Amino acid sequence: MIVAYEQHVFGEGLLDFTITAVNPVDHEQDIKQLFVTHERPEFPGFFDRAYPAGVRAGGLSWVGRDRAGQIVMHVACFPQRFRFGEREVVGGLMMNALVARPYRSFFPAHALIRRVKRDTKARGDIDFVYTDPNEQAKAVLDMCGFLRVGALTRYVLPVGDRRRLLDAAIRLFHAGVRVVTGSPGGAALVGRPAAEVSTAGFEAPSGDSPRLRPYHGDARYAMRMEGYPAASDWWFTLPRNGDAGPPAAGLLVRGPDPSGIVDLQAVYRDPDLPLAGLIRGLVARLRAKGCTRLQVWTVAESQFAAELRHVGFVPREEAASIVATALTATGEAVLRSVRLWEITSLDCDR
Repeated sequence: MIVAYEQHVFGEGLLDFTITAVNPVDHEQDIKQLFVTHERPEFPGFFDRAYPAGVRAGGLSWVGRDRAGQIVMHVACFPQRFRFGEREVVGGLMMNALVARPYRSFFPAHALIRRVKRDTKARGDIDFVYTDPNEQAKAVLDMCGFLRVGALTRYVLPVGDRRRLLDAAIRLFHAGVRVVTGSPGGAALVGRPAAEVSTAGFEAPSGDSPRLRPYHGDARYAMRMEGYPAASDWWFTLPRNGDAGPPAAGLLVRGPDPSGIVDLQAVYRDPDLPLAGLIRGLVARLRAKGCTRLQVWTVAESQFAAELRHVGFVPREEAASIVATALTATGEAVLRSVRLWEITSLDCDR
């Protein structure tokens, strides 16, 4: 654990501030006030559901204070566990970076990020730090040694349409996909409201795979999905034949929204299960729920994204750079292998 200490910094324009590593729960009201004051009114709700669990998992915040002791900068880093082939690795997800307007110049933000990187490396239990910043933040991260490793991209699959002719065209599209992928039928998925499903069986990645796959504990879904388990949250699972253990696959979706869009939040599966069969089974179930489009965010350069494209998902223009910096030799191996990442927006700051 890092021992908190202060770093005294003079930024651009001789704006005097100090940077301290803190337990964010101990400074809850001041951190919330920073975000509310600077047009992030949704942040207090996110803090309440995400930060206590993030701190219990080893997360910290870094805050910058002005001469009066008021918090004017903030960024957090929460450990995220992954399995990478046979190795257990830990990534630090950098999130909720915000700088008050008078300090929005290069030097204060640069000092804050450098401090996070130095402290996180010193603690010794995190292999790499990653995030999906906006363009302004990316410019600062680039100067702190972060490298772009991929693009977090939205993929969309047409599922159905309320207009008969378009719906018929979508059916024909899926028939063509079945021919191309050689998967004539879909997996026999069982759908249940998320409120009725224990996520214990989905926490650890299943089987042996060379890919980078996340651990998702119970708190992960509540952290990243507001109101989870909501009425629109469903798990579609593939039971194992004659086995009362965890399912062979589990797909978590949220929706449909009023326009019929469903978000695919998480994909859990045995490594030898082709994605095509699972998506075919999911499409059949979602059509019955009035879904028009199925969307998911993942890394465009990954094999997982290639599988999505193969079954008919189309990349949209919306994308955010994923940048990262390695802190250990294992972290360097992870960053060199972005094609093996199998993550969704659930594992990012999006």
